[in-house]
Amino acid sequence: MNRVRTDEHSEAFADERTLRVGAERPIRISAGHRLLHHDGKCARPHGHNYELTITLRGELTDEGWVADKGDVTDVVERWDHRFLVEAGDPLIEAFEASGDGDALVVLERPPTAEVMAATLEAELADALPDTVSEVAVSVRETSELDATGGATPCR
Repeated sequence: MNRVRTDEHSEAFADERTLRVGAERPIRISAGHRLLHHDGKCARPHGHNYELTITLRGELTDEGWVADKGDVTDVVERWDHRFLVEAGDPLIEAFEASGDGDALVVLERPPTAEVMAATLEAELADALPDTVSEVAVSVRETSELDATGGATPCR
């Protein structure tokens, strides 16, 4: 058996590393939304099959990774098969009255791909270990629209 002693290469593990989740095969979620104050067709409720790519930067944990992929997907899955609305949208009351209030993700700003990316970055930064220094999320809404966040610092 050929063993490599990692302690001989410890300098290689001292720097931050990058983990990309969904790089070749994006994380897919389905969600509905509407842009309440928009004058066009996006003001009507509709949905998308979003594709997400998440990039994490950080030091390796004791387990040998930047972050556990399961922790990343746990945050993202809370958005799957949900309806995204802006706070104050009258649809919130309608969903709650119908017993489907748990199907909502209520955002402080309009539920655009750009806001989704920024909000997911903040949620991931809160959920991931302190060894993660930066989170960037790309949200592909359609083949023509891909919004990328600004690499949110975590520490």
